[in-house]
Amino acid sequence: MQMKMISKDQLISLLQSCVEGSRSAVNLQHWMILNYEPSEVKIGESEPSHIQEAMNIVMNEYELASVEKFLDEGYKLAIDFISCKASEFESARSSFIRCGFRD
Repeated sequence: MQMKMISKDQLISLLQSCVEGSRSAVNLQHWMILNYEPSEVKIGESEPSHIQEAMNIVMNEYELASVEKFLDEGYKLAIDFISCKASEFESARSSFIRCGFRD
């Protein structure tokens, strides 16, 4: 059985649909619950390790956080995070975690 894969482009497209308003927070979380299982899915397989880590952080947060805490600006911050350079990783992660969700 071949492992399922989630690419960076696929995740960006999913998040972009939230930015554009064509996908709801509930739908995003439902997709994460159904598709994100790190032990069963290859995440960003051809990407550098910092991008793979960023993708895992983004998907984990959107899978587990309460939908009521999702902020619209968080989707753009998530895209920026999974597109960042290695030197920007810590700053992009901090922005996504601190500014992408309500406290």
